[in-house]
Amino acid sequence: MEFRHWIAVEISACLPIPGRLHPSHYSLLYYTKGKPKTFRKIRTPIAVCRHCGEELKDYGGHRQAMNPNGVNLKDVWTDIPPVRHRKFKSDSRKANALSTKILDRIVELSTVPGDLVLDPFGGSGTTFAVCENRGRHWLGIELDFAEIIVERLESDEIKSHRNQDFVEG
Repeated sequence: MEFRHWIAVEISACLPIPGRLHPSHYSLLYYTKGKPKTFRKIRTPIAVCRHCGEELKDYGGHRQAMNPNGVNLKDVWTDIPPVRHRKFKSDSRKANALSTKILDRIVELSTVPGDLVLDPFGGSGTTFAVCENRGRHWLGIELDFAEIIVERLESDEIKSHRNQDFVEG
């Protein structure tokens, strides 16, 4: 396996742990078998203030020269919503599910419609739901919660977070 990227997803939704640094991210390690067949360019919307709607950066006075579809995706993702609300979680499985926006971004970055996605740690089934929504085939493995994943997929229980990424190509 060839290491490609280490992605940090900012999640500051947890309580501090006494005597330790406040955990505010988790990591995604991106490996491929050789050179990736697909690596699509993703642009994220330009960040704006949630109160006034103004852009947060001036980009050194070069804002007019920037791509109108957004900025290039970085390896630190600060725009991922935490999965706290009941509509994004399974009642049967208390473990946290990943945001559909994370999986949506990963699937769009590394595959095209019709590709096969393998998730050897099915967890709560979020990857499978995103693949269904994005026109990808998927193969999943899960030892403990397979029945719950099937129920979630059949009931359309997995609700998607809003994703405004622009995918080129």
